[in-house]
Amino acid sequence: MDDAIRKLRKQTLEYMGRLVERRKAESMRQTESGKRDPLSTVRAHSALDSAMAQAEEIISSLDRILDKHTPEVHTFRTSCNGLSRLKQARYAS
Repeated sequence: MDDAIRKLRKQTLEYMGRLVERRKAESMRQTESGKRDPLSTVRAHSALDSAMAQAEEIISSLDRILDKHTPEVHTFRTSCNGLSRLKQARYAS
């Protein structure tokens, strides 16, 4: 399971890298043309900004899953291996 999560995280990071590159290219295009993205004008952020925010949330979620997924083992040793509660009181010594 960890491998699948790590693979998904890697894919999301690659996707995020492509979004950053597209955002840079779009910003350069807008600067050259003097036009602004109508969606970013209305919403104060572009579709690329929204996609980048979603990718960041996915990466954060996957990081939390990976941090929690390390198995916590809580064990203890008893002389009866924890079976004394199964014995009837008259047989317990």
